[in-house]
Amino acid sequence: MDRLTFFNRHFCNPPNIFVANNLLMYRFLLFLSLFCSLAAQAQKPGGVRGSVIDSTSKEGLNDATVSVVTAKDSSLISFALTSNSGFFEIKNLDTGSYVLMISYQGYPNILKAFGITTDKPVVDFGSIKADQEYKAMKEVILNSTPPVQIKGDTLAYNAGAFKTKPNATVEDLLKKLPGVQVERDGTVKTQGENVQKIYVDGKEFFGNDPKMATKNLTADMIDQVEVYEEQSEQSRFSGVDDGNRTRTINLKLKKDKKKGLFGRVGAGVGTDGRYESNASVSYFKGSSKLSLVARSNNINSIGFTQGDITGVGVGGGGNNNSAASAPGITRNTNAGLNYSDLWGKKTEVTGSYFFNNSNTNNTSSSYRQTFFTDSTLNRNQRSVNDNSSSNHRLNMRLTYQIDSFNSVIYTPNVSIQHSENDRFTGTQTFAQKGTQEYRLNDNTSSIHNEGNGSNWGNNLLFRHRFRVRGRTFSINLSNTWNNSDRDGLTDSKFGFYTQGIKTKDSLVQQINRTVNGTNNYGLSASYTEPIGRDKVLELNYAYNNNSNSNDRSVYDYNNFTGEYDLVNQLQTNRFRNNNESNRLGANLRVVKKKYNYQMGMAVQQLELSSNNLSKGAIIRQTFNNLFPTGSFNYRFARSKNLRFDYRGRTNQPSATQLQPIRDVSNPLYQTEGNPALRQEYSNNFTLMYNSFNMMRFRNLFTRFTFGNTYNKIVNSVTQLGKGVQLNRPVNADGAYNMSGVVDFGVPISKQKGGNINTTTNFNLNRDVSLADGVKNYTNNLVIGENVRVNYNYKEKLDLGISGGVSYNRARNTLNARQNNTYYRYLASADVSYIFPRNFVLSTDVDYTATTGLTAGFNQSFLLWNASFAHQMFKNKRGELKLTVFDILKQNRSINRNIADNYIEDVQNTVLQRYFMLTFTWNLSKFGAAQQGGRGGNQMIRMGR
Repeated sequence: MDRLTFFNRHFCNPPNIFVANNLLMYRFLLFLSLFCSLAAQAQKPGGVRGSVIDSTSKEGLNDATVSVVTAKDSSLISFALTSNSGFFEIKNLDTGSYVLMISYQGYPNILKAFGITTDKPVVDFGSIKADQEYKAMKEVILNSTPPVQIKGDTLAYNAGAFKTKPNATVEDLLKKLPGVQVERDGTVKTQGENVQKIYVDGKEFFGNDPKMATKNLTADMIDQVEVYEEQSEQSRFSGVDDGNRTRTINLKLKKDKKKGLFGRVGAGVGTDGRYESNASVSYFKGSSKLSLVARSNNINSIGFTQGDITGVGVGGGGNNNSAASAPGITRNTNAGLNYSDLWGKKTEVTGSYFFNNSNTNNTSSSYRQTFFTDSTLNRNQRSVNDNSSSNHRLNMRLTYQIDSFNSVIYTPNVSIQHSENDRFTGTQTFAQKGTQEYRLNDNTSSIHNEGNGSNWGNNLLFRHRFRVRGRTFSINLSNTWNNSDRDGLTDSKFGFYTQGIKTKDSLVQQINRTVNGTNNYGLSASYTEPIGRDKVLELNYAYNNNSNSNDRSVYDYNNFTGEYDLVNQLQTNRFRNNNESNRLGANLRVVKKKYNYQMGMAVQQLELSSNNLSKGAIIRQTFNNLFPTGSFNYRFARSKNLRFDYRGRTNQPSATQLQPIRDVSNPLYQTEGNPALRQEYSNNFTLMYNSFNMMRFRNLFTRFTFGNTYNKIVNSVTQLGKGVQLNRPVNADGAYNMSGVVDFGVPISKQKGGNINTTTNFNLNRDVSLADGVKNYTNNLVIGENVRVNYNYKEKLDLGISGGVSYNRARNTLNARQNNTYYRYLASADVSYIFPRNFVLSTDVDYTATTGLTAGFNQSFLLWNASFAHQMFKNKRGELKLTVFDILKQNRSINRNIADNYIEDVQNTVLQRYFMLTFTWNLSKFGAAQQGGRGGNQMIRMGR
């Protein structure tokens, strides 16, 4: 199927429902289709072809890299791989003089000059013989890197082939790569999965936070972007896949960026009191690397992944469909240091320290419908939140190579946190039976929480290789210790109604103190033994002990003394929980030329004990489980791969879920633990297919997953009267989920760097809950399609256009009134153009529309930002930029949450229009630079 046919099918004939719901969106994608079709048809008449054969055997050389570069300046024009017979063909060449370069491992480079003319647009070299005695031409091009390379299981992108605007970040670069997506919050996805780790030259950068690298490093530092699935430390050592894989990106720095001082600092002031300042400075010298990052602003620019803050719980869940911006307005200040080095010849160390302080203000309104068998509860709520937090985080990794057979890896980490939260809420709840609706209750509340927490973790891994290849032994010791305490103050007033008439007022005035502690330690060992040339047997053992304590003290207000000195016996409780497990397993791994597979089985005994110290009640449970595992990987060709995985696992209930106390700090929404909870058991299946055609620069990735859970811990909601609900965790069967994604990318023009990427995904989730003791199955289906086009023109114009639609459907077995269908449409465009005299104009537009939500929560808005910058001083080191955010003042944040037996629409405060003037200075003091061509396609030219 050619590109024109492809786009006509997908976009020129959209579904009727799509057109009916949003004509503007249709027109936008129609424009997108037209643009892509015109770009695709702009083909040039010239081409070159031939066959590469071995001069001795006369057989074709498969997968030889064939590149076409200009004879004038050695700029890369296009590339291809030879077929099984050694044939290659490169089309779309303009008239001019070129050099054909053929590279194949074990053979010298072959170079042949040729020209494309109007009279002779196609050059056929016939059979090109490759042998060890081949004499290169007088001027030799030693290296020319194609845009994408396959290196085993790694997909490597040449960063220089994907142009970005001046002073772009790594995040901007990743948006240009086919098969890579960057979400609005900065989350990076490759082939439909979230990237969990991003390395810099193979080393951690501020721990495991991927956003620290993408938001703080500049694109012009990067030589290659490597994408792969990283196995666990143990799997990489033993060669036996334990199924623990992490989607990973490694940023390889340019050679001339590995020695010297570089980075950038900037500051800006804006209207409405907006400000920002940031610095990202690194000093590299040999193996020593030191990086500093710091920023402070009140424009919601955090620059890292915000972790959980101890002591303040925030409710949520379900299918949270995020809107255009994060809720609230955040003032944030953070700073950190990252260090890596070699200490002597045997010790490698990496470490980082990070500090963050933030404050977020948010006003939100929500409408929730809670469904029961004979009625519906409708709740309107408005709340004002003020959250502040600070934390210190320290990570380290020490690797000591004792000798060629033994090594030790030690990874400690520590964090200290403090958080405060003030929440003011007004709520009204109505009961609906048929067409009648009447008020049940209303509530105004003021809640203050303040918490402190500390976390300490250690992991020590010893590894030993025997002299027999494939025979290994390793032992791992781990320990984590967490402690947190939270103090809370609640002052709430409740009004209760009968048939719409107020009958009762109630006050809740109390303070509470919660102290949590966790101590976990584990030991695991693995031994591998080779069986023949292509088989490895692994025996493994693991012991784990996890102890939790949860002490809660609640005191009610005493009107006689004016103090909080009345102990609330119902809510005060001391609770201990411990689970201890022993696991023994074996795995067999077989590796063949075209395929490999692994089969394994483990047996585990787990003892779970819950001790209610306040009531003197102890519950002990013992579970025996089998854990089968299996995987199969088949490689059709160098760049075509099929993989199947199966894993079984258990999940234990938390101390909070087990603690048998009723929390009535909010009388309308009470919670209670369940000490009789059993563990969950899950089966997870994954099927993946990955294909990359380097001759046509097309990539295809598909993934299908299925998982089901037995004894899943779910919520049981019971009505206690007058709109009061009790939530209690219970075990239930019947939950499963399945998902699929198809990601397809094609180039507009390989030499221009433009590409078209489509992503089709679906997710079907079946969850279980209980409403008044009746089991309810909720089926949530989401189907989405997204298209993105990137296009560059003469390194002046940088254009990105995307559009997408998602279909969301919720169905349940308890009450058809909960059934719901809605659509979300997204479209965006970002354009950057470099004018003469180093002026840069950039603008981005995001259009969001939603239909099918509750009245008043449907949205349709345009978020338009623009900036105009001037690069100044020598080597364009300085930049003065004027930015306008939300030009039309339409920014909004509306979410829909679907969970248990309710549907909820939430609208939050977002940042709206402001102007900002910033100045940025680029630091650049490197060692001796590598001579090379433009854009990272480095080519060293030599004389005779």
